Amino acid sequence: MDPLATPDRPVAGRDYPADWGQFQAFFPDEGACLRYLEGLSWPHGFLCPTCGRARAPWRGSRQRLVCRACGHQTTVTAGTLFQGTRTPLRQWFAAAWLVATAEQGVSARQLARALDLGSYETAWTMLHRFRRAMVRSGRPKLEGRVEVATMATPGTTPAVAAIALEDRGESPGRVRMQRLASAGGAGFVAFLGRVVEPGTLVRAVRLEAWYPLAELGFMTERAPSLTHLPGVERALAGWLRGTHQGAASPAQLDWYLDEFTFRFNRRASTHRGLLFYRLLEEAVVTPPLPYHHVVARTDAPSRRVLPAR
Repeated sequence: MDPLATPDRPVAGRDYPADWGQFQAFFPDEGACLRYLEGLSWPHGFLCPTCGRARAPWRGSRQRLVCRACGHQTTVTAGTLFQGTRTPLRQWFAAAWLVATAEQGVSARQLARALDLGSYETAWTMLHRFRRAMVRSGRPKLEGRVEVATMATPGTTPAVAAIALEDRGESPGRVRMQRLASAGGAGFVAFLGRVVEPGTLVRAVRLEAWYPLAELGFMTERAPSLTHLPGVERALAGWLRGTHQGAASPAQLDWYLDEFTFRFNRRASTHRGLLFYRLLEEAVVTPPLPYHHVVARTDAPSRRVLPAR
């Protein structure tokens, strides 16, 4: 079966490996990884990012793809999360597999040992780059009934996280999270405006002010207690303490919140390999992230504008 086929509903064993044995068969070398990325980037055939012509490219040296119409040269990794990496793609793919299929995720030390990377810094940077790809581009806002709150995250230097969670009756729905500069005020209201659909019923135990939410078009309800959100708070705190030993600094917290969101919103997935596929699918539309930007991160994550691929 052709591992490059990319239907609307990808199939295990055809579009992505179903287990580690299939992973090794899918990706025996760098060439296989490049072909897979090409299929994800241009599922309907190569499209020149400069002139927009859809035509099979010339294949030059150093893995370059040359547009037959305008002569523009590009590569499969240009403009993606993998641009400029010196780490072999097969190690990147193996890291993506471990990150996506491990139920609780992996720490940088675990990843460095598992892939024999030889450097904690390399593993740490790979994880943070993948976390940037975990927030799906163009994702819909929360709707219906949404529980909201802020929480102090565990660690030597606690930070404040905003949480919004869909209440679907018996079970929680999707979650959205973001680090805040403070526990309330304009930052929290702005967060809800970005992630919650107008007309939604917003429920909270306490807020500094309710009228800004009404101005955004939300219905509001002061609740004596919330149904599902406290459980998510406990799960987040336990995950940060357990998998990451409380090592998420305030400056890097958004990366970890993105990973928790990725895992929580896909907790019911029965095909772990599909999470690997979705992660790589987002990685090819995630702009490059230089190392100095990773280590210097101090602001909230910018949301991506999809590049022409």
